[in-house]
Amino acid sequence: MKLLDNILNQVNQASNRKTKTYRDIAKMFKNDINELTLEAVYHLCEALLKRNNHPETIVAYQIIFDQRKRYGASTFNRFEQWMYDYVQDWWDCDDFMTHAFQYVLIQYPNNLSKIKAWVHHTRFAVRRSAAVILIVPARRGLIDKKLIFEVCDLLKNDTHYLVQKGYGWLLKEASKSYHDDVVKYLKENVQTMNRIAFRYALEKLPEDERKALMRL
Repeated sequence: MKLLDNILNQVNQASNRKTKTYRDIAKMFKNDINELTLEAVYHLCEALLKRNNHPETIVAYQIIFDQRKRYGASTFNRFEQWMYDYVQDWWDCDDFMTHAFQYVLIQYPNNLSKIKAWVHHTRFAVRRSAAVILIVPARRGLIDKKLIFEVCDLLKNDTHYLVQKGYGWLLKEASKSYHDDVVKYLKENVQTMNRIAFRYALEKLPEDERKALMRL
């Protein structure tokens, strides 16, 4: 595919290895990509993801996020399979979950209950994804708070510190729209929560409230 070759050529020529550089490469080809069918865009992104390289992964997730107005009801299943096949670490989890995947989840909320199954996966990045995908909708008050706390309960005893940080991050962002509920949850679970997650959850609370909770 000529378009894929052109994208890879730009990636290889990039002298600045910052994330923004690779996002800009994706945007450089936006007009050409807009002419493709959505199925062809999926195949282009998968070709990049299969290379299992950091730069190409960033480009792929930026390309598909830029196509968000074209998502359909089946997009969730496609993205879920990408998660299982390609998400390996915290950085690709966070990129995919807080951009493209959370967007399709908000558009098709009938899929929300499906993410609870992710917490049982053997790979930590998939388990972390169950919390991280909820961060943007939780921050904006777009989901049932019950699901937030159900996912946190399921991840509470996870042994991987990056999963702990992931659900702590979710609670921190949820506190913007569900402040009282998050504080209540923290008070009720302080003895069973990992301290990494607990401290993360406190970061956006008022200082006096944060100090009081730290004393528990």
